Amino acid sequence: MSEHHEYLIRDRADAELALARLELAHRQEELLAALTAGGPAPAGFDPEQLRVQAAGLLAKRRETVGHLMPELPDLLGADFAPLFARYAAGRPLTGGYRADARAFAEWALDSGPAGADWRPALRRLLRPAASRWSRLLPHRDRAAKAHP
Repeated sequence: MSEHHEYLIRDRADAELALARLELAHRQEELLAALTAGGPAPAGFDPEQLRVQAAGLLAKRRETVGHLMPELPDLLGADFAPLFARYAAGRPLTGGYRADARAFAEWALDSGPAGADWRPALRRLLRPAASRWSRLLPHRDRAAKAHP
């Protein structure tokens, strides 16, 4: 317990309440990890039910990302759901859904299958100015780019 908690404890009842709150916070963290980050089921929870709930939360998150950036499910097609599942594993939602959608798109571009036919379109979506400039600038071969 921190000094702040100790300062607030005046008697045994306060101490018991503070310990109960800490235990509750710990159990809530365990439950959240099981639901959003693939953590083990906390004691007293049905692992199968938690798995079903976690899958539902993942689907809701994926659908929300797809709603905010409808280009993603369109571009990625059948790769959208499995890629999003890989992305979301161990990456809890922080910063809101719009930031999550952008982070997923960047992650898919960096970590998705190298030969996927959607990669150029996703790159143009994420970096429109760069793709516009690349059409205007003269093309150089890779050797010239590697050794300016």
